[in-house]
Amino acid sequence: MRLSRVDNDNDWTFGRGKANYLRQSAAIKQHVKTRLQSFDKDWVHNISHGIDWINLLGNLGTERRILRAVERTVLKTDGVVTVGTLQIVRRDKDRGIDIEYSYRDVFNETIIDKFGITI
Repeated sequence: MRLSRVDNDNDWTFGRGKANYLRQSAAIKQHVKTRLQSFDKDWVHNISHGIDWINLLGNLGTERRILRAVERTVLKTDGVVTVGTLQIVRRDKDRGIDIEYSYRDVFNETIIDKFGITI
């Protein structure tokens, strides 16, 4: 797998040739995170892509549904073999959450990462 690298603001990087591309585990890691941060029906090329974050974060008692959605999205990502840990930390101040997760990829690397979502 080869994937265009994104910067800290999730914008594509340009102008550095092959350094603008990720391969193997690094590409899978970025692909997983990008898919997890995507909102349902928000991408014109594939409206079934993403997670229904607005409904999941807008309601109480949805932690199990969030975990299932995250697990399903990670497992459906090319290159992911198994999902390890999943943990949610709610942020009351802005109706957001932080999610920590781990998985094993086809290169037998265990990846541990996290991201935050706010609506």
